[in-house]
Amino acid sequence: MRLLARLPYDTIFNTVYAGLKLNLCLLAACSPLLLALAASREPLSAWPFFTALAALCGPAVRAAFATFAGLAEGDDRVARTFLAAYRTSFGRSLGVAAVAAALVIVLAADFQLALGGPFGAVTPLLALLIALVVATAVAALTAAAPVRPKPLLACAYLSLRHWYLTLVNLAVLAVLAAAVVTRPALGLFLLPAPALYLVWANTRHLTHPHPLPR
Repeated sequence: MRLLARLPYDTIFNTVYAGLKLNLCLLAACSPLLLALAASREPLSAWPFFTALAALCGPAVRAAFATFAGLAEGDDRVARTFLAAYRTSFGRSLGVAAVAAALVIVLAADFQLALGGPFGAVTPLLALLIALVVATAVAALTAAAPVRPKPLLACAYLSLRHWYLTLVNLAVLAVLAAAVVTRPALGLFLLPAPALYLVWANTRHLTHPHPLPR
């Protein structure tokens, strides 16, 4: 009984409530992609279209990361922080996500062509490059890096240097994406906030000690 009395119920409730509010913000910001997925019977067959459309989620991810930073500093105004970050970083975040989506489409198309063919030996390299592009985009969104060669290359270098954190982030994002496709209720309303928080915490540790060139 004494242990139950010591549990920080207010903290637990506030954390869960903040996570649910953030999930609703993400749901609204990513609604074009989600509506397109819901209307498609075979989204995997149209993966280039959905990959390109996923670039619209870049500003939402950046806004979620800014919200986590605000919560860490004691600012519990989730919706206001999210909307402010979404508005101010929209162009930069969309640029980072669009570049990443374009590279993923090109590399994934090459991967499909090479798979099972005479150039099958390059498929592991292509898969590694796809993973590196995603990791670089996440690092750039976390650090609010501009769409310029030097900061993006710095993000790629840090992602490779801290490869163990990058692997964790990629695994978490893969689980989240699979949950959204196969279990929409779980993937849309429960998992985004904790999954993105883990990715943000890992990536902030990855980029924080190293100021990026501008």
